[in-house]
Amino acid sequence: MAWVLSNDPDWHAAAQSLIEACTVVDSNEQRVRLLEKLCLDLGENLYPAFLNILCVIAEYGDQKVQSLVAQTLVHALSTGRLPSGKLASWGSRGHVDNLLGQTRSLGPLEYLCAWYAQPSGDSQLSADAFYKIAYKLVSLISVEPKAKALYCAKLRADVNDPIEGALSRPTRQALDEMIQAWENDKSPEDIVSCFQQALHGGGLNHMVCQSAHFPR
Repeated sequence: MAWVLSNDPDWHAAAQSLIEACTVVDSNEQRVRLLEKLCLDLGENLYPAFLNILCVIAEYGDQKVQSLVAQTLVHALSTGRLPSGKLASWGSRGHVDNLLGQTRSLGPLEYLCAWYAQPSGDSQLSADAFYKIAYKLVSLISVEPKAKALYCAKLRADVNDPIEGALSRPTRQALDEMIQAWENDKSPEDIVSCFQQALHGGGLNHMVCQSAHFPR
């Protein structure tokens, strides 16, 4: 049975439950299965709840906990099983059946970027909400250098695959600037700001993105 969120979800309790579950299993393979089950139980319409849980871990988890989750994401990326959610393709109007090719599955960060950059019939994401969530996700992934490297490679593959249809050209261009900032070890603030400025500025060059900085 798919989960239904209350009017005031307890994200801290949900994050704590996930952390406890991850610490009692013995391998990253088992932890990836836990993430997969969590996303499956939530269902595609509640995938943003999974992002909120990751954000709580990024903000309040200690270094050991953050590293554990980041290592789990490394294994998920390495095995092509990054927990994903579905969004409407950029040329469609809202969610429709995937059999018609109108929805695409996206991992946490690219899902967030597409949700913000490509509004559909679903609830839109404000610039402030996008910044706060993206900052936390980038911070969490960056805890483990291998997770960062694999995620940048995954995003670059998405950017270079326009046929897939999940990301519009402006989104892919903004992601490209974001990847460059991330690979150049810019701060999470600068990395996320770079995406927003490139998206709204029509594609800023990398030198402009290097100087981008938003307060946390």
